Amino acid sequence: MEESSKYHVELFPYLQSWGLREFRDEASYYEWQRETLSKEELLNFQRLIEHRYGGDDGKADIEFYDELARGDLIPILYSQRFQYFLTIGTAVCRRIAPAQQVLDFGCGVGILTIFFALQHPDVEFVGIDRSSRSVEMACLEAEKRQIRNVRFEISHVPPQISGTYDLILSTHALFQAEQEPGLPSRTWKTFQRADDLQRQEQLEVLTGIQGRLDSLLWVLGSNGRMIIFEKTWNLGRRIFFQRALDARGLFPISSPVFCRYRSVDEEVVDGPLHEVARLTQGVETLGWNEKPYRAPGETLYRCIGIAADRMGRVLAMDQVSASVSGVHSSIGSWMFRFGLWKEVFAWGLCEHSSGLTGLVIGGEADRDLLHQLVETVTHITESDFQQLVHDFWGDMIHAEEDQSVPCYENHHPSAQIIYERLPSKHIQQESTFQDGEKGEMHIELGTTTHLTYLYFANIFDQRQLVLMDEERVQVLSEYYRESLQHPHGPPA
Repeated sequence: MEESSKYHVELFPYLQSWGLREFRDEASYYEWQRETLSKEELLNFQRLIEHRYGGDDGKADIEFYDELARGDLIPILYSQRFQYFLTIGTAVCRRIAPAQQVLDFGCGVGILTIFFALQHPDVEFVGIDRSSRSVEMACLEAEKRQIRNVRFEISHVPPQISGTYDLILSTHALFQAEQEPGLPSRTWKTFQRADDLQRQEQLEVLTGIQGRLDSLLWVLGSNGRMIIFEKTWNLGRRIFFQRALDARGLFPISSPVFCRYRSVDEEVVDGPLHEVARLTQGVETLGWNEKPYRAPGETLYRCIGIAADRMGRVLAMDQVSASVSGVHSSIGSWMFRFGLWKEVFAWGLCEHSSGLTGLVIGGEADRDLLHQLVETVTHITESDFQQLVHDFWGDMIHAEEDQSVPCYENHHPSAQIIYERLPSKHIQQESTFQDGEKGEMHIELGTTTHLTYLYFANIFDQRQLVLMDEERVQVLSEYYRESLQHPHGPPA
């Protein structure tokens, strides 16, 4: 068994030993909340959550974790993070060796710190946190489990830390302002940032990064490492954070890892997880990457019915590279066609005699994924074909036909690449303007070959591209007008 798999397997029952439960839908989680807590406790729970997210100085944060560091409330609070603990705990645990002295900054009630100590009995761990009640709970739990290689201490603001460590862990603990978007790009047309040292320092103070990072560096050994995982999926936050690390002589010694996990029923892409060290002799470091991260399959989009049929006709006019057909005992005859449109979109169109038309389409970046689909369909069995149709379009098949459904939609930075490559582009209407804190924004309505597009971009890396067939141009015209009236991006 691989080491990472071993940690994952052992972490699952360990989390359950804290009373944590794994939920895959909100309804079940909130029903459990109602069954477990009284009406007064639920109201207080919600009050604390609202107060915490409304505060920027950290006091509300401390109050939140102080009041909820109770044995009966810990499962309610932390079950929302069950998958987070599994994913991050596994990723961090396998990177701890060969450290001997480890500091876990922002340890909370010690859920992961104690697990790390259990898995590495020859390593000394110290967990610190601002919440005195959380530290008390962590101490009690370590004592109950008879863990002797871990201790917990209350930290102050800014943190005053003693000792020297060859590894410092910090997961979701360095940033104070969770909503801060970070450094803006030069314009809506690019993801590049200016070297604005004044803005960088202002953000370091605002987010609390400055005091916390500097305090941690004081106790990091000369050959020590840091493993850091923060909410920096947003490119502006990631670049700001990377520059803060770079300015302090910290460089990545392994490739950053973006992590996917579920928060109850919501899919979260978070991180990246950074492993960094000072630039010293004998330590090989990597450079910082300031480009947007693209997840595999990010450009893929699927639709059925009218949208799939009309988009399919446009795509098939250019180039059909493969065609596979067959007969299914219950679905009837079917045909899958594949192609490449104007060197921009790779696509697969499924049509069968029951009347279903389904389309999956993606940008050049995900072309290989669609090529794999060609191979799959070419050698597919009857049962696998039915499963494939369900996997791609199952939740759409019985939905009511919606004339406003796009032929293609992309909400990721990769939308810019596709937008720039659209052929025979003709702009019909466009507007670039300032929108308060969101800064410069651009909204554009235009046509490409046999299609109409709507494009949105701003200096905080939001991108959205929507494509419709020519017969439904009015839908995008309405989107454009609504976007100008409420300039926070096109309607979802």
